[in-house]
Amino acid sequence: MLYWLKKTGDQKRQMKRIISMIKLLVLAICVFSILALAGCSKVNKENYNKIKIGMSYEEVVGVLGKPDTCEEPVLKTKSCMWGASDKQIKIKFAGDTVAWRSSKGI
Repeated sequence: MLYWLKKTGDQKRQMKRIISMIKLLVLAICVFSILALAGCSKVNKENYNKIKIGMSYEEVVGVLGKPDTCEEPVLKTKSCMWGASDKQIKIKFAGDTVAWRSSKGI
């Protein structure tokens, strides 16, 4: 009977240790996710300053990633936007090169 009680006490300690490790793992995942989401936005002043008139669409995508929206091309021009309404970069392409750029909230 005493052997059973001792084993139960060991099992409780093991369960507490496992629960503590699970909590630590969940906390680490949450912290990593928050840091990843905070750092994933390429819509910032530094990247905006890298965009120069005459750059190709592919070069811009290399800096900012794929645009969030692009209007249908009209007479070989198209406007693309990265970001949301409060923090955005807009670029107008003539042919395949940057003709105009603007930013808001960055």
